[in-house]
Amino acid sequence: MTGTYPAGVPAPGPAGQWLRNLTAPARRTGEPAVRLLCFPHAAGGASAFHPWRDLLPPECELWAVQYPGHEDRIGERPASDLSRTARQAAIAAQWLADRPYLVFGHSMGALLAYETCRRLDRLGIPAPDRLFVSGSPPPHRVAGAPSHTGGGPRWMHGYEHGAGSEAGPDDEQYDDLAAKTLEADLRMLAGYRPGPAWRAPWPVTVIRAAHDPDLDATAAAAWQDYAADDITQATVPGDHFACFTRPHDTVRLIAGAVRR
Repeated sequence: MTGTYPAGVPAPGPAGQWLRNLTAPARRTGEPAVRLLCFPHAAGGASAFHPWRDLLPPECELWAVQYPGHEDRIGERPASDLSRTARQAAIAAQWLADRPYLVFGHSMGALLAYETCRRLDRLGIPAPDRLFVSGSPPPHRVAGAPSHTGGGPRWMHGYEHGAGSEAGPDDEQYDDLAAKTLEADLRMLAGYRPGPAWRAPWPVTVIRAAHDPDLDATAAAAWQDYAADDITQATVPGDHFACFTRPHDTVRLIAGAVRR
């Protein structure tokens, strides 16, 4: 499935199945000081983060995870188990860990980012400097949410209306592929059963959009149970997809961590 933007350049070697480099070509010179690894939302692909590449500090290399069945992996069977997907992403992500890095995930991607970090810690891979989770309640609140028509957790209702899709209204073929990808991702979310709460031993920032019906202040604060130290909470203007429709606000928060 191909969106408005290119999916990015695959990492070398086996990690190339999962990781896409979205850094602007002019910035791919020399060794980056830090990397940012992003996990897309349900039905989203690596290309969703393409607009971020000119907003990040020049010393930051931008990477995104490409899920099976999404964008340039459309020929593969979509992932059906979130925990297994996180384990595979962690194995690939160790390729990026030879220098400082940050991890960001939005909505479904926030859960995958958290579960991937859990496995990075278990594998003894160098830790990220910070984990950013955006637009999602913490794991047990997602797993405990009642189901609704379409099979996904109730808090994911915004996706029913195609929120976050990059398809144009006349692109029927793309819309059909996006709908099938979304359906597969919602099935994976509905089947998500997190293990015992793991407290990330590195800084965690929770990002909530002010008008996001899927994440209220109480649910955002509940991420505290998943961090060893106090979490940092940040509120940005906009709705559930503010990190894409108003990217400057979210990227500014991340850039602040890059430059510390």
